[in-house]
Amino acid sequence: MLNFLEAFSLISFIIIPVTIIWIFVSLIRHHKLKIPLFVLLAGVILMTLGFSLTYLPIFNTQLSLNKSTIKTDSDGYATVRGKATPGSVVEIQSDATSFDDYVKANKNGSFEDQLLYYGGSKKHVYTVSSGMKGHYESSDKTLTVIDTTYAPKERARKKIVDNDDNSNLAVNKEDHKAFEQSVNELATNASSKLGISNSISTKFNNKDSEVTFYLPDSATSLSKKDKKTIATYLFPRTEKLAALSDVDAPTTQFIQTKDYDNVARTTITDGIKVYK
Repeated sequence: MLNFLEAFSLISFIIIPVTIIWIFVSLIRHHKLKIPLFVLLAGVILMTLGFSLTYLPIFNTQLSLNKSTIKTDSDGYATVRGKATPGSVVEIQSDATSFDDYVKANKNGSFEDQLLYYGGSKKHVYTVSSGMKGHYESSDKTLTVIDTTYAPKERARKKIVDNDDNSNLAVNKEDHKAFEQSVNELATNASSKLGISNSISTKFNNKDSEVTFYLPDSATSLSKKDKKTIATYLFPRTEKLAALSDVDAPTTQFIQTKDYDNVARTTITDGIKVYK
């Protein structure tokens, strides 16, 4: 609707100059000015509408961060919190890497996302934005994360470890491939086992050791008990599959809807957090 009104308002850039010429000619010929003045007023209204739709904040997706600079805890976790237009999707994009994460603002407009670090760099900078259908995207916010687990000597140690592990890369890739195939089968079987109408999809982030399960958008209406049942079914089985595939268990597991609503996640203490 907004796009239609915005396009329609562009007519004003034709109406106004044509009407001014019309008024000028009418004055010379001593014709009545009532109709051209009415058309000119309509053109001004359309032009005002166009500028309003483009620049007034009411038509933009809102976004604010609780803190623009945050620090990780001793385990390397940084929690991003803020407010956005309810139902909008918040994107957190790294300014230096290909990292790109999404989370949806709840009905109150609040959102929360956790980022995990391994001491590779002391400072991380992100661009945060939010958007939703029918609205203009919010203005970008800059988020800085200070990794308190960072230590310069970790880099040198990592180089040694990386050199020692190069010979095992091919084996590790095969192990991870087998793990991912097994988890995909788990997700497919879980759909029928748990009575979920549409299939569950998966996403793997091996760099950050994360696994995300995506449920149909209707999962947001499930009770906390049902959400926990799904999480209790998927999370422990994923860890067992990691052990069978001879790979490290995922550090973090998430369950989201395909529209990025949070459903559940593992916690630092190996528990399960279920979202309302």
